[in-house]
Amino acid sequence: MPEILKDFDKLEAISKASGRPNSDEFLAALKDWQTSLADRADDRAEGDSVASEVSYYRRDYFSNGLVYFIFAFLVSAVGWIIREGRGGKIVAWMASVIYGIATAYVLGGLVHRYLITGRPPVSNLYDTIPFITAGAVVILAIAELLTRRKVLLSLGAALGVIGLFFAASFEVGDAKDNMDPLRAVLDSNYWLATHVVSITIGYCGGLVACFLSLAYVHLALAGVIKDQKSFHRFMTRTVYGITCFTLLFSLVGTILGGIWANDSWGRFWGWDPKENGALLIVLWCLIILHSRLAGWMTGWGLHIMSILGGSVVVFSWWGVNMLEVGLHSYGFIEGASTVYYFYFVTFVATGVGVAAWLIEKFSKSARAKTD
Repeated sequence: MPEILKDFDKLEAISKASGRPNSDEFLAALKDWQTSLADRADDRAEGDSVASEVSYYRRDYFSNGLVYFIFAFLVSAVGWIIREGRGGKIVAWMASVIYGIATAYVLGGLVHRYLITGRPPVSNLYDTIPFITAGAVVILAIAELLTRRKVLLSLGAALGVIGLFFAASFEVGDAKDNMDPLRAVLDSNYWLATHVVSITIGYCGGLVACFLSLAYVHLALAGVIKDQKSFHRFMTRTVYGITCFTLLFSLVGTILGGIWANDSWGRFWGWDPKENGALLIVLWCLIILHSRLAGWMTGWGLHIMSILGGSVVVFSWWGVNMLEVGLHSYGFIEGASTVYYFYFVTFVATGVGVAAWLIEKFSKSARAKTD
């Protein structure tokens, strides 16, 4: 009780001096409050965590990563023009180095958050954003390293910019500490490290496949990859492989989530919106893969379905949290503008994909008649 009274006194002193934020009185009151919190943390053997958290915010990993991803994208864009010779190699090397620095910042931020909180890197809605961004840029970096297509590095940098900008805007809009204590229902490092991480990796794969297909249909419509059959095959196979990757982690994560729900709530499945969202991703991936294997879907169909699959992923990841129903109440959020923008982009891109497919189809028919 005396500690609480002291807190009220210190906060009252800060409130009284807040009218003059540059005064010595206000700064002294803040310093007194800071010292009180630090002493209390030391008494609970949490002093190291406080110092580490201060270091985390000073290093500003994600903002620095955002800046480097912007530079990586701009340099890689120059590489679209200067592709051959020594100049092309220098530009590609510079883009790769800057991309690597940006990726290191994102991964460093995730690891530092893990060390501070002592829990897996995905424990709240904010955590999913830098985690998915990190997964996307790493996947595309590996694909670029294996294929040397150059376009994947540019796409990875673009996704890095989009993801980290989204993380920053969410943090500002949320206006609270995003390393807050875990809710009781989530307080299990085992399930956070298995179910939550698996599901989030599934989100990551679905979004990467979506953006690859977005790039493909726009490049095809613009005629940039016209008659380059190897590039068509490469993009189609890549999206197909990442869809398999998405299915694997989404299915495993959904099953693990059911086991956790049975342990916590006494039932494996309850048609909760979040559960339904995870199931939608699994079913959508199965539709794509079975249609492709059965020969019902061409390369264009795969890319168009992959783009629509991005909306399914975003609905499961983000949209169901705005329904404000179900047992996953700890994930509820307000504000839907970003989600609606993404839905709009994917549906427009679907129209672009259909248009590109029809143009290619009619142009082939015209050439066949001419021949």
